[in-house]
Amino acid sequence: MSDGNLLLGIVKQILGDPIKSNPNRGQYGFDCPICSAEKDMPDGDGKGNLEVNIEKGIYHCWVCGETHGTKGTLRKFFRYFANKQQLKKLKLLGVDVENIDYQKKVVKENEIVLPEHFNLFTESNPKSIPYKEAFNYLKRRGITQDIIKKYKIGYTTGGRYVGRIIIPSYDKEGELNYWVGRSYTKQKPKYLNPDADKEKIIFNECCLNWDSDVYLVEGPFDHIVVHNSIPMLGKNISDKLMLEILKKATANIIILLDGGEEEWKETKMIYSKLDVGKLHGRVKAIKLDEGLDVSEINEKRGRQGVIDVMRSASPIKNSLV
Repeated sequence: MSDGNLLLGIVKQILGDPIKSNPNRGQYGFDCPICSAEKDMPDGDGKGNLEVNIEKGIYHCWVCGETHGTKGTLRKFFRYFANKQQLKKLKLLGVDVENIDYQKKVVKENEIVLPEHFNLFTESNPKSIPYKEAFNYLKRRGITQDIIKKYKIGYTTGGRYVGRIIIPSYDKEGELNYWVGRSYTKQKPKYLNPDADKEKIIFNECCLNWDSDVYLVEGPFDHIVVHNSIPMLGKNISDKLMLEILKKATANIIILLDGGEEEWKETKMIYSKLDVGKLHGRVKAIKLDEGLDVSEINEKRGRQGVIDVMRSASPIKNSLV
């Protein structure tokens, strides 16, 4: 592709200064002209929903991309948004809009991307039917607007992952490294996730404070209702997660799995693995009643019910390990 700085300069002439920017990735967020016009805000709506990636040669508005087709290659972007003078300037700078080199892969090998037709709740139309259906599902589970905003939760409206709540995971640098898709209808399978190795990531480490008490929970819906938690995405602790805890944790580690005999056996096994070295004496556990999980407690008893559970953490007696 031609010099990215030349392309970015013209994009800025068209859209104005970016609201969000990540130069290391060549990605910039601008106010979308289509969304701003619909809101009768000619100076922009301040959302920065139209993201342009100079490195990959693509753009996408995360609000109207599906309805108005404001997504695709930069070739399409320039042909749609640039005026004659800007197109002429691109040509004078040596950039042929019709023949911009897009041979570079849009998605790098093993790179995680959000599913097609993904919509953030915070940037979607709350009056639309898909929004209402997805939001009502979360509401029934006791998931608040604050939780939705904090964890950048969204939903899908088409493609392979249609009809699913999407809970994304970001690493400590804020880069997407995984996501979980949970059906909010009766379709099966209940969960449908990306083709990636979940044992190589720490789910939402971007939200984690290693210097505070850390809770180990099973799934993402447990995670979003338990402050400073890590979902294991199952009942077993991965080698990477165990090593990261042993290396980084400076406060207590509390194991909070679902209620059940098998889960309690796994709790004791994890407890034994972690209660060593500098963590010795700082590992605790919470035993829930058979069939219960902390997400269900949040659904039935709200935030206070979850807090009460979190406060019940205690060490496991040596004779019980």
